[in-house]
Amino acid sequence: MPGFGEVPRGDSLIAQIRAERLGEYTFCLYPELWTTPRIVEYYHGRTWTETRFIDPPPIDIPTQSGIYMFVVAPRCANLQDHSYIFYVGQTKNLKRRYREYLQAQQGKGSSPREKVVMFLHNFRDYVYFHFTLVPESELNEAESLLNNSLTPPANTRLEIRGRLTPISKSL
Repeated sequence: MPGFGEVPRGDSLIAQIRAERLGEYTFCLYPELWTTPRIVEYYHGRTWTETRFIDPPPIDIPTQSGIYMFVVAPRCANLQDHSYIFYVGQTKNLKRRYREYLQAQQGKGSSPREKVVMFLHNFRDYVYFHFTLVPESELNEAESLLNNSLTPPANTRLEIRGRLTPISKSL
């Protein structure tokens, strides 16, 4: 291990890079999108359920369609609302989707996505699964509203261009 102020080399350098990248996720936050009338209207009055993402789940996950989010929440120092929305998705069967993600957490499953697998694995003790029931016919709209307002780092299809107001520069 290099001493203080020394540049790491060889395996030590590779280990340091890997360690730094394990916790590196880029979040883009657009507060003006959080209160757009459509998202406020659509999600008003909906009930969200939260559970730790563990096997077996501590609660009964319904088999209905819905929107779900993976949230990392350190919950240290009694900071209950200190969390990061990492991924938003939709499914026709919440219970089945939950089980599929348990497999992905272990690097298994039919189509593992690197960001999601690494997130679920690296933050294993701090991952929470949030969900709300949504009729199957509304899944696309419900998911788009959240993705395009919250911009979770593991979602890659965002449609926020043109929805942001340019900031005027006053000198």
